[in-house]
Amino acid sequence: MGAKINFLREYISNPGSIGAVAPSGRILASRMLDGISLENATTVVELGPGTGAFTTEILQRISSDAQFILIEKNPAFLVGLRQRFENLEIIEGDAENLVHLLRPRGLDAVDVVVSGLPWAAFPETVQQSILSEVHDILAPKGRFVTFAYGGMHLLPRARAFRHLLETFFGQVKRTPLAWRNLPPAFAYHCKR
Repeated sequence: MGAKINFLREYISNPGSIGAVAPSGRILASRMLDGISLENATTVVELGPGTGAFTTEILQRISSDAQFILIEKNPAFLVGLRQRFENLEIIEGDAENLVHLLRPRGLDAVDVVVSGLPWAAFPETVQQSILSEVHDILAPKGRFVTFAYGGMHLLPRARAFRHLLETFFGQVKRTPLAWRNLPPAFAYHCKR
C-alpha cells in the first residue's frame, strides 16, 4: 500500500513526469513481457521503473546470470527501489542519456529494454531523443517494450508516438488490451 501512496503523492506533486494516478499492475506487467523471451536475455534495462511493478515481473522471468539494470530519474522512487531491490544495479539518471549511462558499464548492446516511461507526458522532441538512445543501445535482434493506455492511443499525440515507434524500429506489434489494469492498457513490442 505504501508504494501506491508514494506513487499518488509523486503524481500530485509532478503530474507531467509521472503520467498516471496509479502504478501499473501485475496484469499489465505480464502482458508487456509475454512473448519476448526474457529468459534468453543476457542484458535487460528497465527505464522508469517507478515503484517496481514491471521490475518484479522481470525478475521472475530473467536468468539468474542476466545483467539487469534499472534507470530511474525520480528521487522519491529511487529511495523505494533501492530499499526493495537492494541487489539490483539502480542508476539515477535520465533515459535521454541511456547510451552515456550504459557504455561506461561495458554495455554497448542490450537484449531487452522495458519502459515504464509516461510517453504522453513528454514533448515529441524528448520522445525522439529517448527512442534514438534505445535504438542505439539495442543489440541487432534486441527488443523494446513499452505501454500505452487504451482509448488514448486514438488521440493525435498517441498516433504520432506510434508513428515514431515505426520510424525507429523495424517491427512494432500491439498486444491485446489488459482490461484489468487501471486504466486499461496494452503493450507495444518493438524489434530493432
